Parts: sequence; C-alpha cells; structure tokens
Amino acid sequence: MIAITLGDPGGIGIEVALKALSKLQSKVLLFGNKEAITYYSENLNLKIPEKAEISNIEGNFDVGKKSKANGKIAYKSLIKAIEAAKQGLCKAIVTAPINKKSLHLAGYKYPGHTEILAKEFSTEKFVMMMAAPGIKVIFVTSHIPFSLIPRTISKKLIKEKALITDKYLRSYWNLEKPSLGILALNPHAGDSGLFGDEEERIIKPAIKELKEKGLNIDGPFPADTYWSSQKKDCTIALYHDQGMIPFKIKGFGKGVNITLGLPIPRTSPDHGTAFDIAGKGIANPGSMKEAIKLALKMANV
Repeated sequence: MIAITLGDPGGIGIEVALKALSKLQSKVLLFGNKEAITYYSENLNLKIPEKAEISNIEGNFDVGKKSKANGKIAYKSLIKAIEAAKQGLCKAIVTAPINKKSLHLAGYKYPGHTEILAKEFSTEKFVMMMAAPGIKVIFVTSHIPFSLIPRTISKKLIKEKALITDKYLRSYWNLEKPSLGILALNPHAGDSGLFGDEEERIIKPAIKELKEKGLNIDGPFPADTYWSSQKKDCTIALYHDQGMIPFKIKGFGKGVNITLGLPIPRTSPDHGTAFDIAGKGIANPGSMKEAIKLALKMANV
C-alpha cells in the first residue's frame, strides 16, 4: 500500500489526486482534510475511490489562496503519512503540492517537502531528482539563492549526490552501471579558467575520485550545448534552474519529483498548487498519475 498526502487544500492537489486515482485498483491511504475532499469531490463531480482509506486532518481551508489554515493541513498531512510509513502501514509516499508561503504562514519554516521528509526520517544525505520519459536530473544545490551557489558547491557535496544517485538508479531502475553527466557551472565549462575556476578546482577532481570508485560519470559539460544531445541515464545539475528549465521543457506534464536517500520511495508531481485554477476542474492529472505509477513501481506494490 502507498500513502498519498493531498497537499495544500486550497490548490489543485485534491483534484489531481482524485482524477489520478479514478482507475487505480490498488488500495491507498489518503492524508488530508475530509471536508476539503468532499468539497472538491462534489463540486467537480469526482468520485472518492472506494479503496481509499482517508486519514482526516482537521481544520478550515481556503480555496484558491495562500493561508495559514491551508499550511497547517498540508504540513500535518505529511507528518501523519510519515508516521504511517514508520509504522510499516505504507511502502511509499506520494505528495500532492504544497505552497511554501502557506507553510511559512503556519509557522513551518521549510523550503519544501524534501527538507521536511529528510528531517522526520533523520536522513542527512539525500538527493532531489526530477524524472520523466527520456530525462532524469538531480541537483547538487536546489532551493538556495543564486548568489550562494558558487560557495555552496564543493567536491564533497558533488561526490555525495553522485554516489546516492548511482545507488538508487541501480536499485529502483535496475541499471547495472548507470551513466551520469555533470554540468559545468561557468559558460563554456570555464574555458580553461578564463570564465571561472570551479570546473578545474572542484568539479573535475570530484569526477576523477568518483571514477576511481567505479562510477560511470563524465563532464563537466557546458550547460548550453549539453541538452541538445544528452544520452546519459541521469544528469547532475549544479543548481535549480540549470536542471529545471530543460526538464520542464522536455517532461512537463509527465514529470515526477523524487527524493532519493529516504528509507522509502517518495514521489510528487512536477507542478505547484496552481491557486488560479483551483476548484475549476481543469487541472491536468498527468504528472500525479506518473508520480503514483512510479511510487508503486519503486515500492514493488
């Protein structure tokens, strides 16, 4: 069995979850506010799956906007799902979108799902991966200001992320020796130090040591030309937009956000709460369907 947290009740999470579950035969645990589930079910004419067991998170909710109430429900839904996983009641967690501002209004100062999951599972080393047909990307840094990227990237951090990625590409995707391509930080991969020295000083030494450990990794590749011909099993991006822009172009609508390094699989759709279309019945469930499908596969359910 897998768990699905319904995210921010003011957004499209409940809608896409109900749409994605309409033809699913597996039993699932749903974590969210029952009143919100009923509201979207009745107003959008969406059935609540018979095989869905709902764990109610009490509270008020606000449709289509950021609020403290929505943030509380979203956070508590995730915590309850994590507790269920720790008790062995589910083998994977799928998370519908939350809103960072609502989360912060409720007093939970986290950048997003990944950091909450890592803290609650006592996981110090983890990787954020985005996956869609034909593309997988992981990130050395993710939700940090652009100005902090050069000083955050290190040989140690690159090696840590690459080793975790290699491990889970083998176990979850059954790749015998996954190929990894790492992007450069600077234009033209630094052009021998003319446009920055991070490639020579940090990235290349990390690649050398990872190769010595047996990893199939190459780079650093100039980010502007890499995507037109990339054929690696997974790409290592150094920062959020470097990986997310090409990923959204190539895989939007079918993309899945995955946290590697947790004791159980965690997946999520690749979109946000979309408050502007909440409650209108027009949200595309494609990414949520892929997230559920992948969670079932990764958990062998």
